[in-house]
Amino acid sequence: MNSQAAREQVRVAVEAVQSATGAEWESVTDLGPIGCSPGLEQMVATWKGVATADRDAAYAEVREALEEVGFSTHMIAASSKTPSVGSQTGDGFGLAFSYPIERGPIYLSVGSDCFPLEEWPDEED
Repeated sequence: MNSQAAREQVRVAVEAVQSATGAEWESVTDLGPIGCSPGLEQMVATWKGVATADRDAAYAEVREALEEVGFSTHMIAASSKTPSVGSQTGDGFGLAFSYPIERGPIYLSVGSDCFPLEEWPDEED
């Protein structure tokens, strides 16, 4: 894993979720590196959007879209008032999609797998 591969991993996951359900997505935190563990970093970003489906359908559509592009998913706190769809790997990738209130905003947070610390490029390739 390197910064380019991490950026691509996040892009694929985000496109899957955002195209499955949601509109008017706005960036809450821009994609960028943060420390993952000593000597490692990961790409992270968060978004807020407007739901295009009811809550149960949104969760199902997000899970299906992520699984279609190769990510395994699970429900986090499924029996709580604020469940979310999660996906993770052993190398640091993590994704959380939440729809806390029916007809309210939806949220997406993604972090790539960890990769060796390297200089962050100034421009997109």
